[in-house]
This record gives sequence, structure tokens and C-alpha cells, in this order.
Amino acid sequence: MIALLSARFRLLRAGRDRGIALITVIGLGSVLLLLSVTMVAVAASGSVKSRADEDSAAAMSAAYAGIEDYQSKLAANNAYPLFGSKQTEFTKNSTFPRGADGNPAFGYGSSGAAATWATIDNDARASFRYEVDNSKYYDSGVLRVRSTGRVGQITRSVVADLKQDGFIDYLYFTDYELSDPEFGLTTSKQNCTPSYDWDVKHADNCEELQFGSSDVLDGPVRTNDTLLICNSTFKRSVETGYRPSSATARKYKIVSGCGTPTFSVPVASTDKFPMPATNLEMLQETRNDLKDSTVPRPGCLYTGPTTISLTSDGKMTVRSPWTLATNIKGNPVAGGDTLAACGQPGSAKGQLGSVDGATIDVPANNLVYVQSVTRSADASKTPDPNDWTTGKFPSYDSKNGATKYCTGGAGGSSTGNGVGYPRSGETAPSTSSTNPSYGCEKGDVFVEGTLKGNLTIAADNYVYVTDDITYTNGEQDVLGLVGQQAVLVYNPVKNCTVNASTGVGNGTYLYPGSNADRTIQAAILSVGHTFTVQNFRCGSRGDLIIKGSIAQKFRGAVGQANGSGFSKKYGYDNRLRYTAPPKFLSPVSTSYGVSRLTESKTAFTSKGVEIK
Repeated sequence: MIALLSARFRLLRAGRDRGIALITVIGLGSVLLLLSVTMVAVAASGSVKSRADEDSAAAMSAAYAGIEDYQSKLAANNAYPLFGSKQTEFTKNSTFPRGADGNPAFGYGSSGAAATWATIDNDARASFRYEVDNSKYYDSGVLRVRSTGRVGQITRSVVADLKQDGFIDYLYFTDYELSDPEFGLTTSKQNCTPSYDWDVKHADNCEELQFGSSDVLDGPVRTNDTLLICNSTFKRSVETGYRPSSATARKYKIVSGCGTPTFSVPVASTDKFPMPATNLEMLQETRNDLKDSTVPRPGCLYTGPTTISLTSDGKMTVRSPWTLATNIKGNPVAGGDTLAACGQPGSAKGQLGSVDGATIDVPANNLVYVQSVTRSADASKTPDPNDWTTGKFPSYDSKNGATKYCTGGAGGSSTGNGVGYPRSGETAPSTSSTNPSYGCEKGDVFVEGTLKGNLTIAADNYVYVTDDITYTNGEQDVLGLVGQQAVLVYNPVKNCTVNASTGVGNGTYLYPGSNADRTIQAAILSVGHTFTVQNFRCGSRGDLIIKGSIAQKFRGAVGQANGSGFSKKYGYDNRLRYTAPPKFLSPVSTSYGVSRLTESKTAFTSKGVEIK
């Protein structure tokens, strides 16, 4: 009996153990199943997230591709800033007289499914669209672009400011580091044939200018040539025309007997940056017949010698006796008119030809262009309103007398340019037989004062800086000075005698006195010649203080190693990296660089609906 009970007990216990094991197995299986489901869900979620992350990154890349696409179209077509679509909040202040130009990236279709995107060739899933804000383009040369990239259902947007790569990207730029043959130190080398130092055809028959021991340049420097230096200090980058294949390849040269100059970073080599042949395209900015296309806001045109005195209240006083019309139309000129905002032509008090000139508001974010007096062979056949062929305007001629404008030098001088130059006691420097100083019919502008506003002043002959030029607000005001022939720092003397072979002279400075500094706040460009100081040989001066930029075809002298003239104190206006004076002249080869780039709030859904 006991044995039987013992056997049954073992069977019952074994059955109970099997039941417990079964429950355990089922429980473990359930747990494993839940774990598997969870792992699959997690894996699936991770895959979705990974795909979303990839699409998000790809959408950002597509947005960047949109910026690059727009840059390439700008490089291929100078008129492209005028193309776009006014459909969004981003572009509501813009003007696009030529419409969308058929570019699907402008998204010019209606919102929703009909909106258009440009696809990326190597990725069928990726596309982009962009909007262009050109409302500041005419003022500062800056285009703002918002590009949205799309991959799948993911969109991302970036905003970039684009500005032309130009001369104002550098504190100092030269095409040739040679003295201008027309404004050279010595007459013996004024007939040289300019060539670059690295050119295999280069011959040292031209006069080279050097940077001296007291010269300090606090800004980026670039030249197509090679710098000649004596103990100078360069506080920013320096790029020079260096060709390793040339037998005379060298990034810079040290004057014999001088120590190594001070560079903040190693000198780099650079490609040639071509100069424009002329600034005449700026004349187009005074045409009043292009308001619906390239010149929506014409600037002011003045004819013959013109003085401009800037004042800190946002005004300027303009004296321009030869001016008959301040706007023109057509090319060639087929007419024009007077614009009240540019001053009234005539010799009555308060008019442009009067002794005191006309006081007007500084043209807002615009340009002033000064042209030479025009004279046609037949007055009856020219529609140019500023043509001064004898008899074309008999009432005006009899009232003023054209010959009057070839006199009127200060202090009762019998010869002059009609607006006060040469000044009393001044010995006018002669720059050439064909283009003398203060030519009475030349397109010269004489500028000084304190600017409040944004303005470019250009001349088809010389720009004279007759006194300090400063800004009322160094964070807001900006000035461009563009001379076709030269930009000259006015520095009058009396009876200066210069040794023709050595270039050393002596004389008496008239204004503003010996050892005086001169300050110029501006972006300066001399297209055909140079930026230089008048009479720099004739005695010691102070510092020439530049806050802005200088670009010139030939190197201009401002002083000499013997201490005559000015010492350079040049500093770059860092604002010029992302803005520019209105309608400032660009190089022949123009590209647009990104001055600012930031991610923005996403602008559109994947269906092209604007997110507001």
C-alpha cells in the first residue's frame, strides 16, 4: 500500500511539474513574442527615423543646390537680378519687370500641386525652388535668396545674401604695380609699355612704386602684379599675381637694403582680376526711358566741371554751369529732361549755374554722373539736350556766354574751369597736353564734405577730393567715387619746382597747410588710370587716412621715400564685404559670392504651399 501511494505521489508530482513547466514555457514564449514584436517595432521606427533624417539632410543639400543654381544663372546673365516671381511674402517689395523667365525654380505656378520645382539631375527625388528679394539690389548691390529643398515629404529652407565679387572686397587693388605713365614720378619713364612683373615679356622700363616703412594697410590687399615693399605692415590677407611657370615668379619683392615686411598671413597667389575699360555704363543709370526695365530710379546727370559739397543734414550743394538737362533718354542720346530733385539748370540764384549752386537732397541710394561737355558738328542734327554746339541754345548762350565757363578761376584768375579752380595763387599741375588740369569743358567733379546717405559719384574724367570726406553715421552711410581717368587728392601748391630726373621737388602748399592729414571715407575706383595725390613731390604732408577701399589700374603715388607727400594709413570698411555703394562699377568678369547664409523657417510644404 505504502509503495502504491508512493508511486502515485511521484506520478502526481511529475504531472504537476510538467504543468508548471508548460506554464513556464508558455510565459517565456509570450515574453519572447512581445520582445520580438517590440524589436520589430523599434527597428521599423528606427528605419523610418533614419529615412526621415536622411531626407532632411538631403532636403538641406537640395536647398543649397538652389542657391548654387541661382548663382550660376547670375554669372551667365547680368540681367538676371531682374527675373523672379512676386508671389510670396519674401518678395513682396521686389520689382521684376521681366517676370519669371521660364525658370521652374521660381515656382511661378499657382500654389498647391500646380506649383513648380526644379529637379536635381543626379537625384530624381530631390528638387528645389527659390525666391529672390531684389528690393535692395539697386541700393547696395545685394540680392537676398530664399531657397527651399524638397526630398519626399520633407522640405527645408535657407536664406543667402549674394553680392558681386568686386573691387570693394579689397582695401587695396591694382592691375599694375607700376606708376601711371601719365602721372609718373619722373618724366623719363612716362613712355613705358606696361607689363606685369611675372610676364615673360616684362621689361623694367617702367617706374615701380614701393610701400614704405611707415605704410600700414589694415585690410585685404590684391594685385594682378607683384608688390615692391620696404618694411611695410600688412594686417590682413595679401594676394599677388604670381605665376609659378614664369622665370621671374615671385609673390612680392623687397627693396634693396630693406628688411622683411610684416604679414599677418602668408602671401597667396591669385588669378588676374580684369578691369573694365570704361565707366560709361554708369551713364545709363541717368536715363529716364528705362524705368520699366533696368533703371527704375534714374540718377542725376551733370555736364562739365561740377562741384559737390556734402553736408551732414543729408543735403548737397551742386554747382554745374554747363548742365542743361539732368536726365537723358536713348543710346545714342535722343532727348532728356530736368529732374527737380537734381537741381534746376540756369544761372539764377539757387540754380545749378549760379555762384552758390543749387542745394538739394542727396539722391537716395542713387548715382550722380558727371560727363564732359558735348559738341556736335551740326547743332541741327543732334537731339542731345546737353549739346553745346554754338547757336543751339541762343537765348542761353547770350545770357551766360559759353566763354564765361572757361574763366573764373578763384582770386580773379583769367583762366579756369568756371567753378573756382585753380584757386587763388595755385600753380595748376599739368597732367598731359591733351588733358590738362581743370579743363573748362571736362567731366570733372570736385567733392568734399560730410555725407548722410548712400551715394555714388562718378565722372568721365577726374574725381578731385578737395577736402576731407567723412560719414555722418559710419554704420549707415556709404559713398562710392569712380573716376574714368583718375581720382586725385587735391593738394594745391604755389611755385613748386621738381627735378625731372629725380622726381624731388619743393614748394609751398596752399591748402590746408603743411603737415595736414587728409581723411577719405569712401570706396574709390579709378578705371583708366590711378588714385594719387597732386603735387606729392613738393614737401612733407601728414597721413592720408582711408576708410573704405581703393582700386586702380596703375599704382598711384601719395608720397616718396624722402618724406614728401603723405604716409598711408589705410583701413578697410568691413561693411563693404556685404554691401556696396549704389550702382558701383564691377569688374569685367562678375560673379556673385555668398556674403551671408543661414537656415530659416521652412518656407513651403512639399506641395508648394507657402507656410506663413
